[in-house]
Order: sequence, then C-alpha cells, then structure tokens
Amino acid sequence: MTCSERELGVNLGALRLPTPVGLASGTCGYGAELDGRIDWKSVGAIFTKGLSLSPRRGHPPPRICEVSGGMLNAIGLENIGVDAFIRDKMPFLRDYRETTNGAVVANLYGTGPAQYGELASRLNEVDGVDGVEINLSCPNVAAGGIEFGRTVSGCAAVTRAVRDKTSKLVVVKLSPASPVGEIARAAVDAGADALSLCNTMPAMSIDVESRMPRLSNGVGGLSGPALRPIAVKAVYEAAKAVSIPIVGIGGVQSGRDAMEFILAGASAVQIGTATFADPNVATAVLAGIGELMDRYGVKNLRELVGTVGEMK
Repeated sequence: MTCSERELGVNLGALRLPTPVGLASGTCGYGAELDGRIDWKSVGAIFTKGLSLSPRRGHPPPRICEVSGGMLNAIGLENIGVDAFIRDKMPFLRDYRETTNGAVVANLYGTGPAQYGELASRLNEVDGVDGVEINLSCPNVAAGGIEFGRTVSGCAAVTRAVRDKTSKLVVVKLSPASPVGEIARAAVDAGADALSLCNTMPAMSIDVESRMPRLSNGVGGLSGPALRPIAVKAVYEAAKAVSIPIVGIGGVQSGRDAMEFILAGASAVQIGTATFADPNVATAVLAGIGELMDRYGVKNLRELVGTVGEMK
C-alpha cells in the first residue's frame, strides 16, 4: 500500500486534521520556534503554549530537569499573554494553516471560569484559531487551590464557561491524577467536542548532594516515555466512558508509541518532550503509523481506533 492510498486524516469534532500527529502545548512554543527544523506537512495541528489574559513570568529557574525515562518541568505557566499572542504569533500560525491545511488550537488557562470564558471569547474572533484546548491543571482559587481537573464540578464549570463563549472546537485536557471517566463525562456534558489526555503527572526529583529539590518549585510535572503507560490507560478509560474524539499525549517518540494510543481509543496524538531531542520527530512518527497500517492491512486509520484486543 502506498502513502497516497492511506487515509491518515482524522476528525476532531467538526475539525479535519490532515495528519493524526499534533505538537503538544508547552513544548513547541507558538510554532515559529521550530520553523526550519520540522517538516510542517507532517503536523496535523499545533496546540500552542498556554495563554492567560495577562503576561506571566512563571517560576524562576531551574524549571526543567531530566529524569529516568523523561523529564520534569515546573515552568509556572509562563507566557506572553493573549494580546501579544494575537498580535505577534498569529501571522506565522496563519501561514502554517494556509500551507499545510493544519489546525491551530490555542491552549488556555485561568484561575476561575470567568477568565477561561473571557479568553475563549477573545480568541473566538481571531482569524486562524480553529479551537481552544482547556488546561484544567490550574488551581481553582475559589475552591482552596485544588486543580479544576480534579473534580467533576470544576471541570464542568470551566468547560461550560468556555463553551458559552466560543463557536470553535473545544478540547478539554485532562489530568491522569483524577477519576478520568467521571471527569471525561463531565466535560462532555458541559459541551466539550474532544478530549486530550493526559497532562503531566505530578512528580519530584531531589539532588542528593545538595539535598535540595532539582526544581525551584520543588514539585513539577513528569513527561516523556515514563508517562506513556499511565497516559495509555487514561485514554483507554476515557474511551470507555465517552464517545467524543480523544487525542492521546504522553511519551510519543515513534509510530509504535502513537499506535498504542490509537488502539486504546485515541483518534490522534500529540508529541511533546520528544521534540526537544528531535524537533522533526513528527515526520518519523507519521511514517511509523503508516507502516503499521500497512502491516495490519488497514487503509483508513479510523479503522484502528479503540480496537485493542481485536485481531485485524
């Protein structure tokens, strides 16, 4: 089977992605940072660095450290703010869309539902933004600092606030440190078009020489290959609980890694930590997915979604 005979395009709600491989929020900046180092035709969607209403400095360094099987990060949601994003970053992202037919999904966060809703409203009028991805791993100030993604009520409130303010695709990004099935159902009931999971897993690393945490924040988020089995399980649980499309995230470095998520129930994947070692890893992942489709004798990728345990 040749490349042209395979159908690798996927649907996320009403949005059509030319490939099932996206770049994960927080690891590809706003897209332009990787320009010249990546074949953009392999990338079906860019999920931008998280955005807030105002610029944010984030945590002081050290903010990243390497650990066995991946890395920890505690960036502190540093970003340029929505106004600078619209003014300075959207020109490149519009060019990316025009040349590849890929999608631009803006990741957003806030400290309360109203802030999420305001961001969604601002971005709803921006040409070139195809959707928003809600980062629920943010503290709910009104509920004592617990993350929105840890409770059904928190997820529902934020998702509903965003859904009410945008006509574009709404993707809700879930944490693995939560009751995934319950939170997934809450997101769907509140108007989500798709889910992405999972976010990083809370973790910590200590320098035994100094007896100090290796991150300035003490605790960070674990990403990379060590996260993948946790993330695959989360996708599997979400796929059993809901019927909307799912984007799998966590340690994808190859087509085989991506296929784990697809077999578990994901329609697409995002690549994050692997881009630090190889900015163009999306091209290899996409090729690997195609090779596995050929091995399975499958022409359309959607035939494999959620088929774990089934012989094809």
